[in-house]
Amino acid sequence: MRTVGCLAVACALMSACTSAPAPQSPTRASPAPTVGRASPLAPASNEPAPTAPATAAASETALADLVDGPAMLTHLEELQQIADEHGGHRATASAGFDASVLYVERHLRSADYAVDRQAFAVGSVTSSNLIVELAGAGDDVVMLGAHLDSVAAGPGINDNGSGVAALLVIAEQLRQLPKPARTVRFAFWGAEEGGPFGSRAYVNGLEPDERERITAYLNFDMIGSSNAIRFVYDEPGAAPGSEALAGLFATAFDDSGLAWEPIDLQGDSDHGPFIEAGIPTGGLFSGGIEPVTDAQAATSGAVAGEPADPCSHRACDTLDNVDLATLEEMAQAIVHVLAALAVE
Repeated sequence: MRTVGCLAVACALMSACTSAPAPQSPTRASPAPTVGRASPLAPASNEPAPTAPATAAASETALADLVDGPAMLTHLEELQQIADEHGGHRATASAGFDASVLYVERHLRSADYAVDRQAFAVGSVTSSNLIVELAGAGDDVVMLGAHLDSVAAGPGINDNGSGVAALLVIAEQLRQLPKPARTVRFAFWGAEEGGPFGSRAYVNGLEPDERERITAYLNFDMIGSSNAIRFVYDEPGAAPGSEALAGLFATAFDDSGLAWEPIDLQGDSDHGPFIEAGIPTGGLFSGGIEPVTDAQAATSGAVAGEPADPCSHRACDTLDNVDLATLEEMAQAIVHVLAALAVE
């Protein structure tokens, strides 16, 4: 995954369930965001953000309590074992990828999801996406995705076992909570590396009315880097409403007292096809091969001069390359935003 230069995020801050001292990260107050292609952010205001309803706060707390660190570690260990048993990688069209699909599919079915395995062509080979959803009270859909394939050079445990592990645990645990206000849909993409091919095949296959139902797509690609910076997607080329999603992630980190930075990935992951379709997008990234700057190290605790992920697209992207504390922080931010978007 390529990392490009950062731009200042326009934070549409949502009120929090808890308060914490804000880190030295770029923020500004504005009204609670409305996400949707027809509803771009309102202008910034100096008025304090409104207090979240008690029911939303309770729902967010329930979601946060279900972020299961040991369960995420177990999924990472299993993906590592799959790679070890299949030539050291889980690349598209390999036995390692097929075993990864079966592993994730089995866990989703065990959580009582109806799994839609969608095959698509990548040149002369075939890959698959896995799609599941938890129906909500309304027609709107909040979608979360992570790519399941690795590069052929290594097992891909940070890239992108980390995103897969987080979403798989959240999907499994979400079954314990009441029906959400909006449908929550999870995607585990095939063939992101060299693409994205899986997410593009999915978006291209949607009827116009199905595209309109998706009010937000959230992408998680590399969220457990060993020398991490907490990056929040902030892309000027994204659809209207995306700025609000950046604001929600910013709030999640601010409320936890964690430093973060905006980043413009220019659609260079599975959210790219959603941007092209006019769907609001957001996401998290913990950094790749680019060296951490002195300023970033001062706020994040990372080591300056070293890459955020020294093993990106390499054989050493193993379980030892994942920082579990960072992965848990990222997962907590995901559930914060999911509660804001999909839970009453």
